[in-house]
Amino acid sequence: MREHDDECNQVCASCVAEGFLHQVIDSKKEKVCSYCHEAAVPCISIFELADLVEEAFENHFERTPSDPSDYEFALIKDREIDYFWTRNGQPVLDVIIEITCCETEVGEDLLSILSERHGSYSPGDPWEGEDEFDPGSYYERAGASSMHWHFQWRRLESALKYESRLCNRDVLKLFQSVFAGLDQARTYHGGVAIIDAGPESELQGVYRARDFQSQSALKKALENPVQELGPPDGSIARANRMNASGISVFYGAKDAGSALAEIRPAVGSNVVVAHFLFTRPLRLLDLRTLESITCKGSLFDPEYAQEVERVAFLRTLTKLLTMPVMPNEQDREYLMTQAVADYLASLDEPSLDGIVFPSVQDGVGENVVLFHKASLVEPLQYPSGTRVRADLIDFDPETEDSYPSYSIHVSQPEKPIERKEAEFTGFEPNWLYKRERETSLRLVMDSIIVHAVKAVRVETSQDRVFVSHGTHSDNPEIDSLPGDF
Repeated sequence: MREHDDECNQVCASCVAEGFLHQVIDSKKEKVCSYCHEAAVPCISIFELADLVEEAFENHFERTPSDPSDYEFALIKDREIDYFWTRNGQPVLDVIIEITCCETEVGEDLLSILSERHGSYSPGDPWEGEDEFDPGSYYERAGASSMHWHFQWRRLESALKYESRLCNRDVLKLFQSVFAGLDQARTYHGGVAIIDAGPESELQGVYRARDFQSQSALKKALENPVQELGPPDGSIARANRMNASGISVFYGAKDAGSALAEIRPAVGSNVVVAHFLFTRPLRLLDLRTLESITCKGSLFDPEYAQEVERVAFLRTLTKLLTMPVMPNEQDREYLMTQAVADYLASLDEPSLDGIVFPSVQDGVGENVVLFHKASLVEPLQYPSGTRVRADLIDFDPETEDSYPSYSIHVSQPEKPIERKEAEFTGFEPNWLYKRERETSLRLVMDSIIVHAVKAVRVETSQDRVFVSHGTHSDNPEIDSLPGDF
């Protein structure tokens, strides 16, 4: 910042009403304001204020073109269309007055200082054009660049794949920066990034699907639906987008169609879809909301410029976390999303139970993953000794043909059978390390539907391959390029 003469114009906080600048001015020495002539009030030099305005413009604004582009000029010349070109943005003086909330006289002096500071050193130069802060220039808000954050993300993504996974401090540090203040994040329309789910909320449950490629496996699932349709035990839990191998989580979807699409069933298999209700209040991070979050602050606060870049990166995070991954690349490509899920699951403030994210398979619906701590399904409330039998087919007595018919028969004992307390045998694996979890889900038995997969529809975009022919020689310098004849 430049050295300024105490004899230059002084500005008090009454003449500059912007909040951050107000605080800066209040920290200054008391002088006489050169604009409202108030005596013995904290004042800032007009040149020092110009420095702050200049920095705000460098961080948040860009000068718009003073002339039409070649395309726009062609539209102007086209007599068949009625096109009138206007310059984008606002006059620079209006922008200065608007962002500083200052009096017009103060804004004019600021523009005069900045215009002189950036003016051409060689008036009359044939190459001379419009300078920064030219009184006739127009400015508009510049798009926030998240390049730095994307670079850090990609670098650490590579580090997780090829360097260090379990104890990577750089990854933890990045996550702490990226996800700071999640509970305070708001969208343009006041929406929140962390939503409530549960019995009294808008989202009261989710659908879950599982495919079965044999009748015996399907029968087993219908006879023990909580265990077979709920999340797998950790001993058989496979790695997926939001969980590492061995960590059991609950994957579901807001609608049955998305749940069905997500498992990518094979033709000829049977898919069981069931509805699970939330039994207690849950807090979920909605990734789609992050696409429209905004940040509040002062254009003159240096930290705000960094916050704008961070929020710009958060708006793109949904695409990074839900990019389609080829099956043979899942082991490596899921490492970053798994690390994100582990980090969010471990947060104490805000405490999160899961994530809502767009469906990768159908592109329309939304999926829900509940972290391990919130993935426990309550057992069916049947007395001890209850027998459950599932039937998969029925017979037409007239034609004697069989056809699919699914039913579950629950037979409870006439007399209640007292449960015997389980004795510790010493053979329960990992019994010492298992943590007690509160149930979060209840299976709705009447919601179970079996889908027989008859065909799979594939939506694609196509591009024709063009084949060109040319000639080549042993000397690469004179090879003809394809298509050159």
